[in-house]
Amino acid sequence: MTTIRVAIVDDQHLLVSAFSALIGAQADMEVAITASNGRQALERLSAELRQARGAAPLVVLMDLRMPVMDGIGAIASLRAHQASAGLPILVLTTFDDEELVLASLRAGTNGFLLKDASPEVLLEAIRVVAQGGAWLDPTITGTVLAHLEGHPDAGPPTAGGRAAPGPAPSLEPSPIPGGLYEPLTPREEAVLALVCQGQSNAGIAQRLYLAESTIKTHVKAILGKTGCTNRVELVIHAFAVGLVPLPRVNQGHR
Repeated sequence: MTTIRVAIVDDQHLLVSAFSALIGAQADMEVAITASNGRQALERLSAELRQARGAAPLVVLMDLRMPVMDGIGAIASLRAHQASAGLPILVLTTFDDEELVLASLRAGTNGFLLKDASPEVLLEAIRVVAQGGAWLDPTITGTVLAHLEGHPDAGPPTAGGRAAPGPAPSLEPSPIPGGLYEPLTPREEAVLALVCQGQSNAGIAQRLYLAESTIKTHVKAILGKTGCTNRVELVIHAFAVGLVPLPRVNQGHR
């Protein structure tokens, strides 16, 4: 059994303790590091990556509002360095964080998790992101879409009074109807629907009875046809332009 190593980055010590206890009790997980701000997280993650090359997957649970360096700055810094650029990052957020959610999307997060999520949802989100999937709570997705629709000409959101780092994603509809540069094939539509359910490439391959390498090829083609740069942006875009219906449940994708 592969053990998922988890880095918990949050300035609320009680929450860190609760998450650590829950994660540590799982047979397939362990807490690799904890940190109380973004700068501390960068230092400890850098050391962890140097010491544990080739080890089990490492997933980062990242709070957004923290002292010294916030989550947006930390995500952008991780994405800017080759050793940490591919780390799965799951943002911890609340209902009133729509500006920060947008900023974290631009910085390169792999998903959003509500801080009041149930233990079962937290654990499932970690496992999905560790396998290469995207985790988007429909409540947060709806908030983001409402913000985009209400501010169609808005520039990049700000965090802490400064411009959010990273390029703004292309969330506007593409040149042809349906938010696409080219039409999706029926197979690509099926893959997109499963991506929007938070399925990993391996999970999609199992569902569609295809090789994982084939799914990766399809996902790459879908990203190109939508003008998106990552899976989270793709899911937001697919919901925004109606390529996939927005879920009505108030739990993360399964």
